[in-house]
Amino acid sequence: MLRLKDAGAYIHSASRRRIDRRVRHLLTFRSAERSWLRQTKPDVVVISMSWHLDDISIALACQDLGIPYVLLVQAASPFQWIRTKAYQSTRSAFAKAAACYFVSAQNREVLESNLALDLSSSSIVDNAFTVKPGTELEWPSEDVWRLACVGRINFQSKGQDLLINVLRQPKWRSRCLRVSLLGQDEGNLQQVRDLSALYGLSDVVTFLGFSEDITSIWAKNHALLLPSRYEGNSLAMLEAMVCGRVPIVTDVGRTRELIDDNAFGFIASAPTTEMVDDAMERAWNARHDWQTMGKMAASAIRARHSMQPAEDFADLILDASGIRRRGDAQHALSTPAFA
Repeated sequence: MLRLKDAGAYIHSASRRRIDRRVRHLLTFRSAERSWLRQTKPDVVVISMSWHLDDISIALACQDLGIPYVLLVQAASPFQWIRTKAYQSTRSAFAKAAACYFVSAQNREVLESNLALDLSSSSIVDNAFTVKPGTELEWPSEDVWRLACVGRINFQSKGQDLLINVLRQPKWRSRCLRVSLLGQDEGNLQQVRDLSALYGLSDVVTFLGFSEDITSIWAKNHALLLPSRYEGNSLAMLEAMVCGRVPIVTDVGRTRELIDDNAFGFIASAPTTEMVDDAMERAWNARHDWQTMGKMAASAIRARHSMQPAEDFADLILDASGIRRRGDAQHALSTPAFA
């Protein structure tokens, strides 16, 4: 965002307070912010959507005021559809955007299906991550094989319930394996705790809460285990690979583009207990090769994904808006990009 700020951008960050998604649909673009738009008339408004069902009232306000805007969609679920009452307004928001950006082609396909709208001219952009591109970590001790499930505790998106259903099987109980769940509670922490207790997994599964120190997570763990039901371009997966750790993930978002299955990662073809178990079984059988695979994953992600995605996106916005060409930047509004 520094490049946008240098060009005169105004950055408006949405509240960091955790709000239930059902409540978010009741929130609309505030009149004070609409007034700011009317008075300032920014060159372009960058609207960052955490997923495809986010409120798009700011886009409609821009339409009313004749202000160009672009949309960045960071996740889209094939299991949740845009509601009938929001269909026309959301379709209009995408159709009239100056540009649309997605972090995976799969997400773009979900929106095309939801909106019956040709989005083939939109761009796929790389997602931002928090670890330093040059990060290199020592390989942890192999006295116990340690997997980290990194992501908000939310069954609908991250699928921790699938993980518990796999680990309850006798074969996994007998193996020298420990799984840590890291992430903020977004509705299912008590359920996953209770499921773990129900199946007697207290010696296998631990709950470590939220951590901002990503490198410390991967300094202690050998692999990422993330049975997501949907993703955009998983930050947890990107960060694990940059840190030289093996990803065991589902075929969602950009997984297939960034991982060669069985070479330096393991992909469950669908977010089901059976398919997650299959991917984990293949990974377990190759566990003594994880260190080598992790190095391959680190090399591959640097070749297939930008190591400066935020800067690249800022350049796209500057070019799309014409700000760089005119050299007379006023302001751009982001709500926020790469949140």
